[in-house]
Amino acid sequence: MRGRDLLIACMALMTVGGALTACSSEPPPPAPRPSGIAQIKACDFFTKDELDEYQLHDAARLTSSADCMWQGTKFFEGASTALVLTLRDSSADKVLAALGTSAGEKFSERPVVDGRRVWRNTTPGTDVSCALLFEIDGSSSAELKLSEFLGVSDVEPTQQDLCKGLDELAPRVEGKLPAVRG
Repeated sequence: MRGRDLLIACMALMTVGGALTACSSEPPPPAPRPSGIAQIKACDFFTKDELDEYQLHDAARLTSSADCMWQGTKFFEGASTALVLTLRDSSADKVLAALGTSAGEKFSERPVVDGRRVWRNTTPGTDVSCALLFEIDGSSSAELKLSEFLGVSDVEPTQQDLCKGLDELAPRVEGKLPAVRG
């Protein structure tokens, strides 16, 4: 609830119950950040409200507790997409070096998100996808990838469409990762 709606709800509670001990128009404080990726469970990364807002469902582990995939439609209307979060016990620099040499991936650094270095993967391939790699600290990173889900849609998103969706999501994801450490 926000502003006027919260005030109305508070007034309604006061008239029904008679006494109200805590009623504030201040937004709740942000959730505390985890201290490291070991505290994050990938499939629990998004709250129920966020899953509803992002139109995501069917959380599924891919290979370990360090990654999770959701299906959704918000980021490209009319197409089913897959959003994959992968938490890595490796710095972004090491991930970039490994992917760049082994798979021909092409990452480019994009503007920082709230002080965090972020790279975008726009490697052309048979699947249409876009990925963001977030630096966490010198020993860990997180990758968020949005792609078409198994080609089940009649409408096919472009890589530009998917990157736009990730750009919208990037600040919210950054706020849930461990704080940037220098």
